Amino acid sequence: MTAEVAGAAPFDAAQLTAAIRIRTSTGRAAIRVRVFAIPGGVRIETRGNARDVALGGLIGTAAARLVALAAADLLLDDLATAPQDTTDVPVSSVAGAVGARRAPSRSTTTVSALGGAAAWSHALGGLGFDVAASSGTWLVAVEAGGASLVGGPLRLTAATLRIGGGARVGLAELRATATFMPLIVDDGAGDRTVLVGGGASARLRVPLISSMRGVVAGGIDLFATRTVYLVERMPVLTTPRASPWIAVGLEVTP
Repeated sequence: MTAEVAGAAPFDAAQLTAAIRIRTSTGRAAIRVRVFAIPGGVRIETRGNARDVALGGLIGTAAARLVALAAADLLLDDLATAPQDTTDVPVSSVAGAVGARRAPSRSTTTVSALGGAAAWSHALGGLGFDVAASSGTWLVAVEAGGASLVGGPLRLTAATLRIGGGARVGLAELRATATFMPLIVDDGAGDRTVLVGGGASARLRVPLISSMRGVVAGGIDLFATRTVYLVERMPVLTTPRASPWIAVGLEVTP
């Protein structure tokens, strides 16, 4: 281990090295701790991490011991789990010897399969799947599925495509999306059209087994376009301006 003390720090490298060795078993790990003076204290830098320590007027061995406490906290996890790993880990810079350590963000991809229904004048029931890629709290997602009008006056099928993003916090997830819904009507002369709009949804993701979670989801799609269908010149179905929906299913992490 190498300790480097720069500027007007109130202790020397030997005092800091001795204080750190008392508190942390470094073994043969290649570790360099750099300390330099700042107003009211010092800043520690090691392995890509940094922390400010207020010394409160301490000097010499007493100051070195206080700094060693903070340095040991920065080093402890890396030395205990992966001595040869030199990956930089961001650390919140706070005043005082004890600070909050922030883990690096990890990218995760999840795939979900859901069955559900949307509230039109008659239920629109169907199946869908989605792929979501998250980094830390934030995610982007693509949802796709198909559905049919249940017990309605027309033979109508629909495809749903939602593209958007959101956030995951604990077991909860929130999304905002652009929504595209192509419609196919097979009665009479038939019809092809696309509803365009946006939507918002929430999900509860409940762990079941390793890499698998149960999902309960609900949301609403708001459409900028609407279509009225007539049978013998009488309106029998108007696509909704707002379409609430619910779904349940499974999510896996490949």
